[in-house]
Amino acid sequence: MVKNYRVAAGSALLILAACAQESDGSAGGDTSNQETVAPVESSEGILVIQMSDDMTFGPEHVLIHLGDTLVWIQEGALPHTTSNGPGKAAVPEHSLLPEGAEPWDSGLLVPGQGFSVVFDTTGEYTYLCKIHEAAGMVGRITVR
Repeated sequence: MVKNYRVAAGSALLILAACAQESDGSAGGDTSNQETVAPVESSEGILVIQMSDDMTFGPEHVLIHLGDTLVWIQEGALPHTTSNGPGKAAVPEHSLLPEGAEPWDSGLLVPGQGFSVVFDTTGEYTYLCKIHEAAGMVGRITVR
């Protein structure tokens, strides 16, 4: 079961962002070569992914553990989504779920908003921003 939560803007997002930076030591980075970029691994049970005006998820590939939470935070001026599931993508490979996993859709996130998902199915996921898929705003999650 996927648990979705829309996160209110404010101090809670700042705390989550600080936890993520302490956990993985990064706030994104160069993702120009997606095939060779190592995933950022969750070590505290929660990992923050930033959505910004450069049309990327930062980090683009994450490695999390069963039961971990991903929190997407919309930091740019442009609206974004985090979406996954059948019929969500123009290119089917941009929206893949492991067998038994449930899809998610944040809806439109405006600056300062966030969205979280708790993962309880292992496997490989790909997800996208429905607005900016054509610009390459696609991310990958490995749950083990």
